[in-house]
Amino acid sequence: MSRFLVLLLLLTGMMVVQAAPSVNVKLEGLDREQEKNVRAYLTIVQERRADDLTEGRIRRYHARAPREIREALQPYGYYQPLIQSSLEHSEGGWVARYVIDPGPPVLVSAVDVQISGAGKDDAIILRTVQSLPLEVNDRLVHARYEKAKVRLREAAVDNGYRDARYLKSEVRVLQSSNQAVVVLHLDTGNKAYFGPVRFEGGNLSDDLLARYIPFKVGEVWSTKELLLLQRGLVDSGYFLSVNIVPQAAPDDSNQVPIVVMLTPHKLQRYSFGLGYSTNLGIQGSVDWLHRRINRHGHRLGAEVSVSPVRQDASTTYSIPLSRPRTDVLEFSGIFRNEDTVDVKSTVSELRASRNLMRGEWREALSVGYKHEVDDLPDSYGVSNLLIPKGTWTLVKADNRLHAKEGFRVDLETSASAQALLSDSTFLQGVMAGKLVHTLGDEGRLILRAEAGATTTTDFESLPATVRFFTGGDNSVRGYEYKSLAPSNEEGDLIGGKYLLVGSVEYDYNVYKKWYLAAFYDIGSAFNESPIDASSGAGIGIRWASPVGMIRVDVASALSEDGNPWRLHISFGPDF
Repeated sequence: MSRFLVLLLLLTGMMVVQAAPSVNVKLEGLDREQEKNVRAYLTIVQERRADDLTEGRIRRYHARAPREIREALQPYGYYQPLIQSSLEHSEGGWVARYVIDPGPPVLVSAVDVQISGAGKDDAIILRTVQSLPLEVNDRLVHARYEKAKVRLREAAVDNGYRDARYLKSEVRVLQSSNQAVVVLHLDTGNKAYFGPVRFEGGNLSDDLLARYIPFKVGEVWSTKELLLLQRGLVDSGYFLSVNIVPQAAPDDSNQVPIVVMLTPHKLQRYSFGLGYSTNLGIQGSVDWLHRRINRHGHRLGAEVSVSPVRQDASTTYSIPLSRPRTDVLEFSGIFRNEDTVDVKSTVSELRASRNLMRGEWREALSVGYKHEVDDLPDSYGVSNLLIPKGTWTLVKADNRLHAKEGFRVDLETSASAQALLSDSTFLQGVMAGKLVHTLGDEGRLILRAEAGATTTTDFESLPATVRFFTGGDNSVRGYEYKSLAPSNEEGDLIGGKYLLVGSVEYDYNVYKKWYLAAFYDIGSAFNESPIDASSGAGIGIRWASPVGMIRVDVASALSEDGNPWRLHISFGPDF
């Protein structure tokens, strides 16, 4: 017994670790933006929870804080702040307090902008000079100066003056009088124009490669156009690397020849995936792509995805058209087998589609011949449908994987007619939208909506894939996948002609890339009004992983007796 007590005491002693002191840093007298920058500068803030923090280090960090505060305020034009600092220790830890009066701001007393070279009288450059965010008697803000400096040179380069450079660029601050002089002297050099483009490597026809060039020989030089060329070639997937090298212009010429050096990707790509969602369960996938069937850039791909709920297989042959970056013709063979709550369906389809850009919208126009075998509660049948379809998608986001600001709009219309090789006649339209908006310093608001409608004279003849069902991870949470829809007299789901779904969610950033979420969803598929909508609400956790947002939600089915709870796990980008 005594040996046991001795061992227990030793173990207890080993577990006792003296906690490092902590520091609570308080700042007074600054606006939110200034305080954020000061905290980023302060060593005592950055090290306040360090494991090796000691009293000596706290006092050293506190002593250097006034200098760091002055440096942090200079970008906002405050060079002579008055700082009162104190450091106190109590049982709760250390408190470092800084009461700051930013003092009088430095004002811009003169703006000296001079343009030399061939572009000194260029109308675009002169208009840019007039619009620079630099005005006499304005408070000196260094970010505005840097913005003006970049904007002026970019205006010159984008207007053909590719060798534009600053002879002098500086801000001279006179602290004694709280005044500053801004100096920008830009030499544009001569104006340049695009010369011929030569491709080296790539193993594709010159005709196809030339279709990626967004400019013509003789057009004004533009760095943006070169970046567009490079981005298009990289995004094509044919090349491992794309290096654009402007050449020296021939004597007595202002046209700059361009060499594009291409390193091809391997001909074939294989990828394997394993994932999980509560909609489909464990899901495995295999993806194969032959990047270059011939010198004309034709491609062949195939994909297989298997889960307990759904099995998919498809193959696609792609042909780049006149604008290969955004204009592609595809021929596809598709197979899908799905077994949901009360519905089983097996679909085989041959489809031809053309994908292109119309302004900022991505358009896909297709025609497909579908063979579908359904086991519905109200029928068991075979359908053959010739379905023309159009989809239009608009996406604008600061980051598609994890957006702080952005939105997406999806429009789809499809139809079939018994007079055109089909067993059913219908016209269907679907609209969906999503909005992400920053709310507060650490939060974001996510709004989502979807609506669909079908016109038909014989609903019973419609196959399952044309009927509406909802519920699950990405629709109304708290309910099983595709479990919300009209039912027959026996209570079995048969799907609906109409669909309405809405969602509101708030995500709060709690630590680095981790978020807590609260949400409310409502919606249903239906055949008649008034709508018998179902609602769900819950909380969740988010992780912004490098390849998309991982979402784990616990939601309550508010429209069900007893409000049962359901776990939802999903993965994917915001847009």
